Amino acid sequence: MKRTHQLASGQPLTAETLRAHGVDLERILSELVSDPAACGVLLTGSLAAGNGTPSSDVDLMVLVPQRTALITSRDGVRFKNSRFSEALQYCDGIEVNIELAERARVSEIMTWMTAIAPALYKPSELKFIPLIDGPELRFLHRLRTGVPLLNPRVVANWRDEFLVDLLPTYLAVRHFMEIHEYLEDAISHRAFSDESARHVARIAVEEALVSILAALGVTSASRKWLVVESRKAMASASEVDRGLLEEGLSILSDCAVGALGDCLARIEALHKRIAARLSSEPELASAVAFLQSKIDYVLEHQG
Repeated sequence: MKRTHQLASGQPLTAETLRAHGVDLERILSELVSDPAACGVLLTGSLAAGNGTPSSDVDLMVLVPQRTALITSRDGVRFKNSRFSEALQYCDGIEVNIELAERARVSEIMTWMTAIAPALYKPSELKFIPLIDGPELRFLHRLRTGVPLLNPRVVANWRDEFLVDLLPTYLAVRHFMEIHEYLEDAISHRAFSDESARHVARIAVEEALVSILAALGVTSASRKWLVVESRKAMASASEVDRGLLEEGLSILSDCAVGALGDCLARIEALHKRIAARLSSEPELASAVAFLQSKIDYVLEHQG
């Protein structure tokens, strides 16, 4: 039977802390992989984010060098037809969810991450922005923000190889580019259906909020929690970023009942303000300069 725990009490979350509560990482790892020393383990999910509760599951990510390192005969390991494998265990009544990421199955993400074009600075050179979605984005976010528990050097190597420091840049640029795409769609939909135009306009505003949050380093802003994440970020944001988030939330609310023409005009103005904000970000400029030397190579080898 699942039980509550005190892991969310504010104490440092380490392998020793988990073991004291009945979650023995070394044992778990030895039952899942043939070479535990070659694998990194991170704590992810709500406990790693600092908003866990006494009933929160323990979410782990195991970085596996190759598929043959997995032990498939153990109960609880379930291979999926995707990039990741999963396992579920109960340790003294605490539910432990384990995601196993195999290097070969996620290595393509490294190529995608180097394909971020200098969209804000030389738009004419923008060939494409790779659409990294779903499990891949969650993997990059967890790898970037997870708490290393075992073999931290392995974790550090994966972070370097998968360019996780560029995840905020990727999201900021990608979603910035999509604001205008959805805005144009909303304008075209208006000729056929006011309701449809409002729906697409709302998506454009959501893209704007995700872009701003990513520029602030928030890479976990799912649509479900977008308003909550935006309000949370406003507490520590600069005056400029707070103003952008406030305007985005205001437009999001008005998209449902406000004058549609006014909403579309405000989205266009917000898009321009975000462009100015991102273009003045030193770290973003540095990342774009780095990727400038990579884009031609990636395009050449991806056809």
